[in-house]
Amino acid sequence: MQQTDNIQKKDKTQYQAELLENRLTKRYKHLRKWAKRTGVLCFRLYDRDIPEIPLAIDVYEEESETSTEKNETAAEIAIKTDTVSKTTDSENTRKVLMFARIALYERPYEKQEDEERAWLSAMESSVAKVLGIPNEAIITKVRRRQSGDNQYEKDNGEPLIFITKEQGLRFKVNLSDYIDTGLFFDHRPLRLAVQGEAAGKRVLNLYCYTGAFSVYAAAGDAEQIDSVDLSSRYLGWAEENMRINGFTDKSKYRFIESDVKTFLEKMSPAAEERKYSGNRAALNSTKKEWKSGGISSNVLKSDRGRVKTALNKYDIIILDPPTFSNSKKTDTMLDINRDWPSLVKSCTELLSEGGVLYFSTNSRKLVFDEEKIPEGFSAKNITSSTIPEDFRNERIHRVWKIQKITPHYELVHGYFPEHP
Repeated sequence: MQQTDNIQKKDKTQYQAELLENRLTKRYKHLRKWAKRTGVLCFRLYDRDIPEIPLAIDVYEEESETSTEKNETAAEIAIKTDTVSKTTDSENTRKVLMFARIALYERPYEKQEDEERAWLSAMESSVAKVLGIPNEAIITKVRRRQSGDNQYEKDNGEPLIFITKEQGLRFKVNLSDYIDTGLFFDHRPLRLAVQGEAAGKRVLNLYCYTGAFSVYAAAGDAEQIDSVDLSSRYLGWAEENMRINGFTDKSKYRFIESDVKTFLEKMSPAAEERKYSGNRAALNSTKKEWKSGGISSNVLKSDRGRVKTALNKYDIIILDPPTFSNSKKTDTMLDINRDWPSLVKSCTELLSEGGVLYFSTNSRKLVFDEEKIPEGFSAKNITSSTIPEDFRNERIHRVWKIQKITPHYELVHGYFPEHP
């Protein structure tokens, strides 16, 4: 009986491996043409398309030496980012430029470890066959529901870190150490939209992670970009992503290590009014210093970073928080399902006239209620325009474009009516 069960399990595994191979062949044929056309070297190939095969499969192609910018060679980048090279042939060693990252979603039931390993091995072989890469170029992780700092726990294995490209821009990715690699593909269209709107604008990137939105905003010629995150490691990563794209002006691009809630509280109009209440001379002095570029880059640790409300305004704010966070670095705890109204309100207080807040969430439990949007602002659900070509799951995120309502005045008998 045991032998019969083993045969049935092997047959089922082989059948699923063939199903996966057929599915990947069709998707890869389509997506590699799209990726080449759009300048994308990394994309989502598969995401639980077949319920019995609960995997997410991402393709990452390393930037080749022929595609690097003249001012920095691939070798220099490799040294800087500790790039790991793998070989495909012991006699004719060459660099593998394409890798697959497989994430196994946590199953609603448990498989025995040896059975799960055998199943994953069969799926990996299908991926390797379709992509034409060695099995050694496949990295497999198990994606479990985690919270707090656990979601960023590091694996202890051989590092695999390199530079990839997305829509003409360069990003450092880490395929080995964490579940998340440093670049979320699902916001590729929104990043491109921000790039197109950023010229001459002041941009605030909250929960900036590794700074992908900041890189796109800089590529769009933003006047000022503030990137805020509690993690010094991710801020350093964000700064490196900016550097490898040639954006190094520290007076324009600032990286602020802070809890976002604390940052918003300290930058709020009420806080600014309290800071300078009864001290007009200090206010005027600080305004002049801000305009002359003399403000400290760390606006939370320097009194010189305290400026009047009008100078704290941003034209574009990106608010893309995690669903939950309770870092040991701060006393505040984030539950986006509960806290989104207060975060949105704090952001709208920092918007300039005509400014735009992009609020995004991956939480499917969040109940968005327009009645909770601050008075005088409107919210438009733009999710459908932000789902990329490589994501079949249209529920991967939701995005709202929030901005101040512009009053419209009608011309009556040749005169505009009085208005405030």
